[in-house]
Amino acid sequence: MCHYGNLIKSATLRVYSPDAASSTEPVPGFVRGYGILLQGQPRADLTLDWEGQRLICPSNLRLRVLESTVAFSNSFRGMGAGLIPEDAARAAASELKTYHWAHPTHRSHILTSAWHVPVRWFAGFHPDDQEIYEGESGISIRFRTPISHMRQRVDHTLNVLGRVGGFDAPAEELGRLAEWLGPFDDGSLVELDYGRVATLFEAADLVVDDTCELVHESVAALEKGDMLRAGECYGKVVARWAHAFSLSFSN
Repeated sequence: MCHYGNLIKSATLRVYSPDAASSTEPVPGFVRGYGILLQGQPRADLTLDWEGQRLICPSNLRLRVLESTVAFSNSFRGMGAGLIPEDAARAAASELKTYHWAHPTHRSHILTSAWHVPVRWFAGFHPDDQEIYEGESGISIRFRTPISHMRQRVDHTLNVLGRVGGFDAPAEELGRLAEWLGPFDDGSLVELDYGRVATLFEAADLVVDDTCELVHESVAALEKGDMLRAGECYGKVVARWAHAFSLSFSN
């Protein structure tokens, strides 16, 4: 879901834009009532100075909670899982429509992933975009790139997957990422932040993390028709993230 305080270690993908619309509305009361969100008051918007310009990543926590509740409910519909109560799902869908009507210019500028960084996120960055920084819980990793560069890389990867064939599920997920990136201002910046997911790794492993490079090498190998090399690179990514993936699925 959108935010569980310190209970879940999450990575984020953020878009910082020059003129981002923001809202400080609280999360819906029914969400806490159903135990979907354990805590979460509206957070201050994030700001970033980039090439002489002040960019904003609005929190819009209410919108993100509503969207994630609806999306999570739809993902498990028909499976009998009952992870999201039907009343909560209906309430979230109704409130989401009302929110969009009241705030037509607001968009979710933040994607959150619990326990791991989705492999598809790395497709939009270049290894040179990577930097180590000191976070609240120790060293972590982040990538930053202009949104135009990310769109180009994501589109390129989609084209490669389409030409090769047999990668329907990854292509679909990457396509949804491309759709999310589409409407943002061309002057925006995209940031991938390992956040607290970094605490799942030893500091020495973070310093030499080459996941982004391996993902790009795998895509380049696919483009050349070298399936063996592509599989080898992707296998290294899976091995590096095996522990994080296991936590993600077990939770």
